[in-house]
Amino acid sequence: MEGDADMRYRTIFFDVDYCLLDTPKSEREIIRRLYARQGQAVGDEVGDRYREINRELWVYLDRGEITRERLYVMRFERLFSIYPFFQPAEEVAPWFLAQLAQAHDPQEGAEHLLRRLHAAGARVFTASNGIGAVMNGRVEAAGLSIYLSGRFAADDVGAMKPSRDYFDTIFQRSGETNLKRTVMIGDNPVTDVNGAVDYGMTGILFGARWQEKSKAAHVARTMKELEDILFADETED
Repeated sequence: MEGDADMRYRTIFFDVDYCLLDTPKSEREIIRRLYARQGQAVGDEVGDRYREINRELWVYLDRGEITRERLYVMRFERLFSIYPFFQPAEEVAPWFLAQLAQAHDPQEGAEHLLRRLHAAGARVFTASNGIGAVMNGRVEAAGLSIYLSGRFAADDVGAMKPSRDYFDTIFQRSGETNLKRTVMIGDNPVTDVNGAVDYGMTGILFGARWQEKSKAAHVARTMKELEDILFADETED
């Protein structure tokens, strides 16, 4: 494959939310639109609190202690206990998901990095725990799909990260034969990084959203840092 000699990893899996897409930016804007429905102007602090709550609840989801459907409602129940809203959380949750499904703010530097990886001959895939139709649509709307070799979402795979079934499926479907040449890049130390590392891939933690320890080989806070890692001096196969 053209460019393989220059690449440490030739098969690269990216998480979507908080990684390829600038989800915090999208969430803040949607939260502002939400409270505008009751004639209230809110600042970024409300969106930031929402993200805090959401992150805490995802820990419970990863442990299997709550369902994704319950999480969707609980995050607004908790948010509205701090910043009251005129509609119940059960009604707001589907509205928010519909809004988020249309949000496609790319992470700063994402297109540049994907373009360079594509030119180098790397095979790049998305690997998300989200809903395929939603995630794929958002990535496409962000203009990033043209650089991808494929897209994997939990409902398409039939399993969720960090399960071995998930990583086994995406590895097999990617066409890669050497785990040492694969890397999973994501913001979640448990589902993205540890799940991949336990399977035999390299894991790279992106951003600084989580405080939990991970088995990541590298941590990148920006796409520029990630680019430097991926295009570092090649290693022996």
